[in-house]
Amino acid sequence: MKNTTQQFLKDTGAQVPIVCGPMYPGSNPELIAAVSDAGGFGVVQPVALTSLYGHDFREGLQLIKKLTNKPFGVNFTIFGGANKKYHEQMKKWMEISIEEGVKFFLTSLGKPHAIVKIAKQHDIKVYHDVPNKKVALAMRDAGVDGLNCINWRGGGQTGIQSAEQFMEELHNIEIPLICAGGIGNADDLQKVLDMGYAGAQLGTRFLATHECKVTNSYKQAIVDSTEEDIVWTNKIAGNNSSVIKTPDIMRGGLRTGPIISYMLKKRKLKRYARMYLMSRGIKNYSKTAFDDSVQFWQAGKGVGNIKSVESVADVVKEFAGVAAL
Repeated sequence: MKNTTQQFLKDTGAQVPIVCGPMYPGSNPELIAAVSDAGGFGVVQPVALTSLYGHDFREGLQLIKKLTNKPFGVNFTIFGGANKKYHEQMKKWMEISIEEGVKFFLTSLGKPHAIVKIAKQHDIKVYHDVPNKKVALAMRDAGVDGLNCINWRGGGQTGIQSAEQFMEELHNIEIPLICAGGIGNADDLQKVLDMGYAGAQLGTRFLATHECKVTNSYKQAIVDSTEEDIVWTNKIAGNNSSVIKTPDIMRGGLRTGPIISYMLKKRKLKRYARMYLMSRGIKNYSKTAFDDSVQFWQAGKGVGNIKSVESVADVVKEFAGVAAL
């Protein structure tokens, strides 16, 4: 086992180097607990936990702790000053996470410097989502403990470069690199471990499990889809999101109109455009969790290797069997 994989397992407390990435919808507490309990590592998406699945944040964390005695993490999306209300809410969620003994934060989008400072005071590990080498190096210098490399095969808000390019550019960075995108089965995990990654983040694979609280039609769509069924749209978050091609997705086209497109090109307006798009996207995704007739289905290009809806335990068992471990 590589030193970076050993470090990643130490940082998370997992036994198998796979993360159930934060998802909206999909990150219900039963799923997070099941992944960690089986030996992987579950990460809470706070908005999904509270707004979608209806849990008080502290009580949601406590529920996960009742369902498993294994560690799990929490994701914090950093919007800076674009949404002061969310920023204050995030600070409260972080305080609660610390009080409840969470020892791993996954940060996204903005600059995590303040979070890293607080985390180090409480012996909490911080990994950060990165889209390219420039951001990766900046985040390393900010003091994060590992990097979640978002490649172009991922579901939801996807990346802009390949897993191979990340590894070519960052192989000497000396902190764990996690491959996020396109991991559908154990063979996919083996490939990225062989490339040099410390582990992998999975989303789509865990959506198609019995413990995940999304509609059965969503789960079956993942099983039935191939890589060719995945399309990109920027109408959900301002950057490319990877989704299954459905009539709901294709209605009105895959790209934003002229006004939003203009705002997305302007540095001072971009974050407001993204907040607007994400608020609309969340409304559609919220329906996806409970209404079989709504077909806003995020998924990555690993769908072709997902053949059935299974229990989380069986999924993690498959990944635990890769030769590199």
